[in-house]
Amino acid sequence: MVFKRTLTPIHMKMKLLLALLFVTVGLSATWAQSRSYNALKDNFKGQPDVHSFSVNGWFGRMILNMAGEDEVRDAIKNLKQLRLITIPRNEFDKRSLTVNGFKRLMRQDGFENLALITDQGETVSIFVQEGKAKNNNRYLMLIEESFEIVAIELTGYIDPAKLVPSGNSKIVLNN
Repeated sequence: MVFKRTLTPIHMKMKLLLALLFVTVGLSATWAQSRSYNALKDNFKGQPDVHSFSVNGWFGRMILNMAGEDEVRDAIKNLKQLRLITIPRNEFDKRSLTVNGFKRLMRQDGFENLALITDQGETVSIFVQEGKAKNNNRYLMLIEESFEIVAIELTGYIDPAKLVPSGNSKIVLNN
């Protein structure tokens, strides 16, 4: 008698995602990185509830497709790299750091305000550091939630006209 183990679709997706994550994390270490994001990551490195990862553009687009973030996915025209870090708010307090202080550091690093999105108690600030070519910009999104801060750095191009608010969202574009 032979037993076959069948994987559910979710198990298959998870196995594929993990395999791709290991391949792309190694490749992504060589890409250019902003000083701002590195400073944020270095300040919180090794803390138990701080999580970060970096992936290439193809894998990043796949993650956005699976996450169902339609507004952001449609706005991203060219994605070369995606880096993400989640930090509990209490970790900022432990180090006497603030999100506004980090935003000042970003401005010193050449980032400019692009948009501010508010939606159901969350605030998403989008900053841009323009590259030599339009499709080589660096974007840093700060998502301020009640219990954590999520920083997402994208390299590529985002079309700000495609950042369409949902019924409960408000977007302010800075020109």
